Amino acid sequence: MKAITPDMTTKFNKQFQANIKQQALQRAVVKNGITASAENVSAHVENTPVFSIDLATGKVANQMQSGRCWMFAALNTFRHKMLNQFHLKEFELSQNYTFFWDKYEKANYFYENIIATGKEAIDSRKVAFLLATPQQDGGQWDMIVSLFQKYGVVPKSVMPESANSSNSRDLNNYLNKLLRKDAVVLRKMVAQGETLDAIEEKKEEMLESIYNFLAISLGTPPKEF
Repeated sequence: MKAITPDMTTKFNKQFQANIKQQALQRAVVKNGITASAENVSAHVENTPVFSIDLATGKVANQMQSGRCWMFAALNTFRHKMLNQFHLKEFELSQNYTFFWDKYEKANYFYENIIATGKEAIDSRKVAFLLATPQQDGGQWDMIVSLFQKYGVVPKSVMPESANSSNSRDLNNYLNKLLRKDAVVLRKMVAQGETLDAIEEKKEEMLESIYNFLAISLGTPPKEF
């Protein structure tokens, strides 16, 4: 492999400095950023957002800095029907409420998988995959259906957005650390031949800690309103 030489870099620099177009681009991009500098202003005139049909769908629901697009999509589908059925001007279902139960169920699913793979080597592909990302924000249709069937939905007014649902980075970071720590305990119990009842009892203790963590981070899900 041929390495980069000082002469090569010097040549590139001289050619760059001598190129007027490159110099103009440098000034624009350094000052304004790549995306803003690449914007085609004339395209705004050609692509005017004018529509012949206007749908009354309520204001845009914002998932903010989280990976809840799948959740928002499903809740918005139901919201659209409810707005029309009950002649509401504005209404949203609580995304934070569904987010809480999704995290709770994902924690249990992680624990169950850790127990099921307890006799496998910790560096096995399956165990390594589980520990790499114990849970995350993403999901799909069958998952949201299961959450709706088990926990239902509530209006956003009774469980509004929280700092940690709007920006889930810290929540996921600390929750995954907690889950990995618990995984060590569960795998040790399996390796020591503890009874399934004892393991399930320990898992229930862990789930209580998860519930408390989520309640502190997201708020307590209402039972009635």
